[in-house]
Amino acid sequence: MRKNARPQPTETSAREQGDSITIASLKARLQAGEIVGALDYPEADRPLFWSAITVVRDALPCIRPVWRTISEQYVNGLRTRQKLFKIFPRQQGVIDSALAGLIALATVCAAMLIGGLL
Repeated sequence: MRKNARPQPTETSAREQGDSITIASLKARLQAGEIVGALDYPEADRPLFWSAITVVRDALPCIRPVWRTISEQYVNGLRTRQKLFKIFPRQQGVIDSALAGLIALATVCAAMLIGGLL
């Protein structure tokens, strides 16, 4: 190994960061674009994670669960999946502000054209 080698950047999990499970920390991680799951935390803290994520999902309805396969055994037909949570900003029933502005502009332009033709 070279002495001048640069250290490689590595991703650190919540367990390595010493992240405590609070409603504010989960909200901050989700709003930063992270995907969070119960396996990010030690087994003893997972009930606290589930209670905190329930409160966060009530406060931010755009958070949806996502299932990810973490282990699969083809011989036994066994698949282990993990429930993760992330923010989905666009969902049914929610309109983007830029889209709403374009619709309003098109409506005003159409009204002006119709008014100018009469």
